Amino acid sequence: MRLLLTAISTSVTLALLAGCTGNAASPSSTTPGALGLAGLHENPVSVIPQNYLPVRIKPMRGKVAPDFARRGIYVSALSDTHLYGFPKNNSGNEPPFCSVPATDVNGFGVDNSGNLIVPEGAGGITVWKGPAMCGKIQTPPVTITDPFGVAVDASAINATTGNIAVANDFGLTVGPGSIAICTLASGTCSTNLTNPNMSRAASVATNSAGDCWADGINGSEEAVLIYFAGCAGPGQLATGFLNPADGGIDIDSHGNLVTTSILGPSFTLPSVVYVYSGCNPACTLLSSTPIAGLSMYGHLGKQNSRYVTTDLLFADVEVYQYMKTGLTLLYSFTGGLPCATNECEAAAYDPGSPK
Repeated sequence: MRLLLTAISTSVTLALLAGCTGNAASPSSTTPGALGLAGLHENPVSVIPQNYLPVRIKPMRGKVAPDFARRGIYVSALSDTHLYGFPKNNSGNEPPFCSVPATDVNGFGVDNSGNLIVPEGAGGITVWKGPAMCGKIQTPPVTITDPFGVAVDASAINATTGNIAVANDFGLTVGPGSIAICTLASGTCSTNLTNPNMSRAASVATNSAGDCWADGINGSEEAVLIYFAGCAGPGQLATGFLNPADGGIDIDSHGNLVTTSILGPSFTLPSVVYVYSGCNPACTLLSSTPIAGLSMYGHLGKQNSRYVTTDLLFADVEVYQYMKTGLTLLYSFTGGLPCATNECEAAAYDPGSPK
């Protein structure tokens, strides 16, 4: 999860986090142009001080739901060893009913068939069979190898039969970020999409027409959106893209792009969700909504009436009512997850938006 140093100082970040966690210690590490940048190393880098991270994971609470009930919300935690499944409507703050092993997870995707696509940093991409949540690993293979970079997000229309677009934060040789095009059948990624305007890639979204959009930053750490027609070629820099900082991206059923900026105007909190039409490559802004705190990745539900994200400032998962004209907070939950220490990075519905 990236925070621009030019946008928000270490002291401000720690003060805000202290209000939530009660701790005001210094972060364990920083990198040039970033605070708490996840995915740089084999071990995840967190904004949470190392001495406050849990030494062991507590067992899951609650009963295991039958397959027919396994529709709901996935939540990832960067410093955890699992990705968790929660009830679809969790205003009662119920615990997770299932989980899959996963480490170093920033963003992730759920395709139109409910298959879960989990990028695990430099460890590759794992696909878990849907539509029931927390299904078996898809084979072949167990893990897709990404030879082009450190995977931080993924998107597909059908991960089992088609292309999987993977956002690489940066190259394995510390080159620029990219979008890798991968397939489950091959077990690897054969195409690497780059653009001179994109220094790092934070997220990716695909539509049913086979197009890709990458949200990232340029060499000056300014937010950019790159449009790849047909998920191929050199891509085009989108115009009219107003996000102050990078963040997650999704597509609603009308083809509108739902993008999160981790920082709002003037590079301050809270985060803002921007909705655009077009962006192929000219964007038209439909709405911008400040949300509760500090969010990076979020996704729409199948009916496009709900949008779910995680909030690193308040250490919870938040569910919003979605309309292209704006979002309204409905409720939040943790379900017992230690989001204040494990840094819950992303959330997504199963099933997600049909795009």
